[in-house]
Amino acid sequence: MPRIGITAYDLLISCPGDVLDYLDVIKESVESFNRMYGVLNNIEVVTKHWSTDSYPQSGDKPQELLNKQFVRDCDAAIAIFWTKFGTPTEKYGSGTEEEIEEMFSVGKQVFMYFLDAPINPSKVDMNQYHKILDFREKYKDRGVYAVIKDKHELQRQFTNHLALHFLPLVSGEKSTTNEKLKPIMQVKDINTLSEKNYSLYRSNLCDSKFINDKKEDILKKIKVLKNTGLPGRVVVDSKESEDTLKEPPSYLKNIDFQKLMGNINKVSGTMNDADISDNWKSTIKDFAEKNEIRLDDDFWNVGDLKKQNSQFKLPFGNSGPSFEGTEEEKERYTLLEELYWDVRTYNEYNEYFNHIDEISVAKLAISNVGNSYDEDIDVKLILPKGYILKHSDLPYPGINIINELLEMRFIDFIFSIEESDTVEKYGYYPIRPPFKDMGMIDPFNQISASEEYESDKEEYRKSLESLFLYRVFENEDNDILTFHIEYLKHNTSMSFPSVLMFKDTPSYIEYEISSKHVPEVLKGKLEFKQE
Repeated sequence: MPRIGITAYDLLISCPGDVLDYLDVIKESVESFNRMYGVLNNIEVVTKHWSTDSYPQSGDKPQELLNKQFVRDCDAAIAIFWTKFGTPTEKYGSGTEEEIEEMFSVGKQVFMYFLDAPINPSKVDMNQYHKILDFREKYKDRGVYAVIKDKHELQRQFTNHLALHFLPLVSGEKSTTNEKLKPIMQVKDINTLSEKNYSLYRSNLCDSKFINDKKEDILKKIKVLKNTGLPGRVVVDSKESEDTLKEPPSYLKNIDFQKLMGNINKVSGTMNDADISDNWKSTIKDFAEKNEIRLDDDFWNVGDLKKQNSQFKLPFGNSGPSFEGTEEEKERYTLLEELYWDVRTYNEYNEYFNHIDEISVAKLAISNVGNSYDEDIDVKLILPKGYILKHSDLPYPGINIINELLEMRFIDFIFSIEESDTVEKYGYYPIRPPFKDMGMIDPFNQISASEEYESDKEEYRKSLESLFLYRVFENEDNDILTFHIEYLKHNTSMSFPSVLMFKDTPSYIEYEISSKHVPEVLKGKLEFKQE
C-alpha cells in the first residue's frame, strides 16, 4: 500500500577515504531509524553521497559542481574523521570541510564524529593527521561533534542523534530552514551593550581601599612611635675619655695603632651611634605634615643604640649592619625603618596610581546580533591623530612597588575587560608563562636592586604587550588600530583585547569590520560622552 504525504529529508554523507568502511554503518543506522520512527511518523531520511548522487559536469570547480548538484539541497549532513582530512578545495582545507561549512552557513544540522581508534604511525600521513587535530581544536568549544571508538559506538550514537534531531521536526517543536543565515557585527559599549551610547571611564585608584589600607598602616606605626619613648642617649665626657688614654708600653711603641685599628674596622666595621638619617626623617616628616601630624625630636630617639656597618659584603647570610643595645632600642629602630620604607612605597603607589587615574578608557565589545556564526573577523579602528595613548607610553611603577604589582597581576586587573554574563572575555591571548620562576638562588652571584628593577620592568613591558594585542599604524591624519577574532557565534558579544586608552576624548572613532562569511565591509562610527 503506497504511503501518502511522506516527508523526505536528504542526509549528506561527507567522509574522507580512510573511513569508507563506516559508510555501511551510517546507512544501516538510517535504515534502522526509518523502520523505528519513519513509518510511524510518515517521514524518511534519504542518504546522499558523491559516489551515487553526482554526475559528470563541466563549467566550474569540482567541489562547487558537487555543491550545486546535491550538497546545498541536503537537509543535514554526517561527517566522520580519523586520519585523513581530504583533498584541498579552492576555499577550504578539504572537500569535507567545505561541505560542513556550507551546511553550517545556512544553519543546517551536521552530525560530526571523530574516530578515536588505534592507528599505525608508519601508515599515517602526519600532515593530514595534524590538519584533523587543528580542525577538531577549532570546534572543541562549540558542542558540534562527538568522539567514537568503533563502528558499534557510531551506530549507537548516530541512531540516537538522528532521533533527537528529526523527531522534533515532525512534532513541530523546531523547523528546518533554507533561509540564508547571516552574521551581523556591531561595536557596543561593554556596560550598556548599546551601539549608540559610548562612555569613557576613569579609575579611582588613589582613593581605593588598597591605598587607604596602606595609609592606615603608616598612621598606626606613627601612633605607636609617638606613644612610646626611650631615655636620651648617654653622653660621655670628652675629658674623662682622654684621661683613660695611657702611654703604651715600650715594646709596643713601634706599632702604628691608627693603621692597625683601621684594618680591624675594615673587617668588623665601625661601631657608631644608630642615629636616624636625614633622608628617613625628611620622607616621614613630609608624610606627617600632609596628614597634619606633629613629630617632635623624641620621635627619632633610639636611646643608646649602636650600629656597626661591615665594609665587606658576604656572599650569603646577613651582610647588613649589626646592632648593639637593648631589645626596646632595636625594636624602635626597626619600626622607624619599616615606617620609612612604608612611606616610600606609599608615595610610589600614589605617584603611579595618579598617572593611571588620569587616563580615560573605553570598554568595548564586538557583538554578533545575526542568526549565524562568523569567522576570521578583522576589526579596524580609525581615530584622529594624537588621541590614542599607546601602552608603551605608560610609566613604569617605582622600584619598591613593581614586583608586588606584577605578582598581583595588576595589568590584567586595570587594563583588561572582565567577563560577564553578557560578554565573553577576548579569547585569543598568547600563552603567558607564570610570573618569575626564580629557581635556586646563587649566593655567590646575587643581582643588585637596580638589576632586579630592570628585570621587573622588562616583565612589566611583556605583560602589557601580551594584553594590548592591537597592531598600530598611522598616517598623516589618523591613528589606526587593528585586531583579530577567530570565531564569534551568533547572539554573542566578545570584548576587545583590552581597554582603549586616550590622552583626551576623541571626537569620534570610525570602525571597519571584515569577516569570512560577510562579503561586505561593515563600517560605523562611535561618538563618546565623558563619564
